[in-house]
Amino acid sequence: MQGTQRGEGVVGRIEFETVAAGVMAGLVMGLFEAIASVISGQSPLLPLRGAASIVLQQDAYGHNAPMIALVGGGVHFSIAVMYSFAFGVFNSQLPWFTRVAALRQAALGVVFGTLIWLLDFQVIGRIFYPWLLGQSQIVQWLLHAFTFGLPLGLLFSEREPPLRHGEKPER
Repeated sequence: MQGTQRGEGVVGRIEFETVAAGVMAGLVMGLFEAIASVISGQSPLLPLRGAASIVLQQDAYGHNAPMIALVGGGVHFSIAVMYSFAFGVFNSQLPWFTRVAALRQAALGVVFGTLIWLLDFQVIGRIFYPWLLGQSQIVQWLLHAFTFGLPLGLLFSEREPPLRHGEKPER
């Protein structure tokens, strides 16, 4: 079908690109989580301990900092990749014009980050990990929305390839 954007591989490429963007957004969020911990007078390892506690429960607050950091980093990035993949699946259903519109993707990212916070802390956390609610939930919402969701949306829109000469975007 000449004259239109090729659909072959679009879905797989979009999820791959979003996962790559999710790893970068996960790095941004992790850095800001550590900064927020230090500002609040806590250890910069507190976010990694919180992530590790999903697997290690209360042992994540013990003395084996290297192992706790390793497990926490693994959990943090696993969750970031999982959610970024979901963001990519959602975005693969949107028209090209929406996928490349930075402002729209930024807004979608903030909404997506808010939904992640609602699900992770206000539903799953309240049921299975109540100790995670000891952190400021406003700060956690801001971190999820603006240091994960916002970068994810912006990175996603930036990674979407431009149309080739003579191509028209799918509708």
